[in-house]
Amino acid sequence: MRTLVYGAGPIGRWLSLRLHRAGKDVTLLAKGETYGSLASDGVVLVDAYTGEKKLARVSLAQELVKQDDYDLVVVAMRKSSRLAVCPNLAENRSLENILFLGNDVSGFQRYSEYLPMEKFLLGFPGGGGGWDGENLVFADGDKPNDKGSPLYIGEIDGETRQRTLQIRDHFEAAGFPVSVEGNIDGWLKYHFAFMGPTAGVVLKHGGDLQAAAADEEGLRMYIRACREAGDVLRAVGYKKRQPPIFNLYYWLPEWAGVWTFQRFFRSRKVEVAMGLHASVVGEELLEMMEEFAELKAQAGLETPNLDELLSYA
Repeated sequence: MRTLVYGAGPIGRWLSLRLHRAGKDVTLLAKGETYGSLASDGVVLVDAYTGEKKLARVSLAQELVKQDDYDLVVVAMRKSSRLAVCPNLAENRSLENILFLGNDVSGFQRYSEYLPMEKFLLGFPGGGGGWDGENLVFADGDKPNDKGSPLYIGEIDGETRQRTLQIRDHFEAAGFPVSVEGNIDGWLKYHFAFMGPTAGVVLKHGGDLQAAAADEEGLRMYIRACREAGDVLRAVGYKKRQPPIFNLYYWLPEWAGVWTFQRFFRSRKVEVAMGLHASVVGEELLEMMEEFAELKAQAGLETPNLDELLSYA
């Protein structure tokens, strides 16, 4: 499966490096100075757990033109940038499989203004990372030598098609665990219900994860904020809490939740995925907050804890 990874940020580099090292036919699209540095130095990631530097000389492109032929395009960019590249994607009539990968509360409708709905899927990367000085540090899984967190993908209508299975098999052959979701729109909305308050706690403490973990009252607010966000989604029709671990915010007594999430905020994966990313997540978070506010208005619910945590954005 000939693959184009559109976007050379942390997720795009991680995907292209993993696919390349697995022997897959992958090209990474980058522009300007980023293209120049990647052409010179290759794609380099630092393993968050071992400190090992991983290098791949991935094939590069500076643009997507009408004549290009790829079996799969993975758009791995920030939310606003993903929408901005849709006209370019629409110009190429041969593209049949486009996977938009990343945070999204608004759903699929905005993409359908540019592309036929049968051409694209939505998804979310399981790994996370950010820049520590000049090093791109990345955590694939929850611990060293972990098989990695799942790559979540799903069709807009919830069906599992032949192409869904082909894309799943393509990533799994490269070592990515893949979870095919029956309601990827709901999954992404519930991800904000977790990620938004999590980012709020991190930003409240200026990116200091240890301070966030030590703030017991802040963690109680965090648990309540996640419940409030989940209540909003349930009220507007998203009944299934996704992934199932989201139910911990409801099922655990608050004191047990504080202990559980203290460990969570002290984990290396969160330190890398949220701590290093906190300084650049603001713009995307603000956009999703506005979209979630529309859902909140539909639900007619008050969310004082969620509102306070999101104010730190």
